[in-house]
Amino acid sequence: MNLTSDQNNRVALGVFRGALCMCIAMIGGTSIDISVKALAPHYSTAQIVLLRSAIAMPLILALVWRQVGLPALGQAGFVWQFWRGILTAGANFGFFYGLIYVELVTALMLAYVGPVLIVLLAKPLLGENISAMRFAGVMLGFAGVLFVIQPAGLDIHPGILAILGSAICWALLSISNRQLAGRVSTPVLTFYTYPVSLILAGVLAVPEWQTPEGWHWALFAVAALGSLVAHGFAALAYKYAAAGVVAPFEYTALIWISLAGYLFWGEIPQWTVWVGGTAVILGGYIAMRSRS
Repeated sequence: MNLTSDQNNRVALGVFRGALCMCIAMIGGTSIDISVKALAPHYSTAQIVLLRSAIAMPLILALVWRQVGLPALGQAGFVWQFWRGILTAGANFGFFYGLIYVELVTALMLAYVGPVLIVLLAKPLLGENISAMRFAGVMLGFAGVLFVIQPAGLDIHPGILAILGSAICWALLSISNRQLAGRVSTPVLTFYTYPVSLILAGVLAVPEWQTPEGWHWALFAVAALGSLVAHGFAALAYKYAAAGVVAPFEYTALIWISLAGYLFWGEIPQWTVWVGGTAVILGGYIAMRSRS
């Protein structure tokens, strides 16, 4: 079926908006990673998740009230939102724990398997077909992950496994954004990514609680604001365009993470990380851009 000029323009505008929103989401995500990396030596993973969520929730609640009204929270579907809350908790705890032991760029390269997983899961969950080219992209992406972690000796640090688990949760969360697009507003979707993490982190943080000092509060605030930006704009991105179009723009985070890792921690990843990470990115791009 041929599209009219107006339809083509609307599609192009949707792609542009989706890509822009995902780029903004990745800036927000980068601010989280940098803040958490700085806080990790001083606080438990649970406390970082707890304070970040506690600061963010009133802000997003105010946004819900202003844009769609608080009654909208009761119309979002409890089962869906509980599932999304579990996925968010898994993504947060996994990635934040991994950042304690893994360099920023290495962690991000491993997390980039997320878009590859989105393609792999799109068939059963979104009904999108997987062509031979898409499947080749998926395989290239997974080969890149193996090259990054170098599993020959099978002595893989738990931090690496935590980051890979986080990527799985993020992929499923991204797909749920697409599944709920047009049915639940973006502020409501963003709000429900917090309660499960807040409750779980509250229970786990008590035994190792450390009262934050001085500028650490600012880092917690940056992580909270970054999470609002990341989750909110990611949800918008999947509202404007298909998952296969916007997911590759997650790779823009590599620019900011590389700079931060070098400037703040003097991190210079090994060549295996760059080679394997390039394969992951290329595999994800091929998988996302190939026709079904």
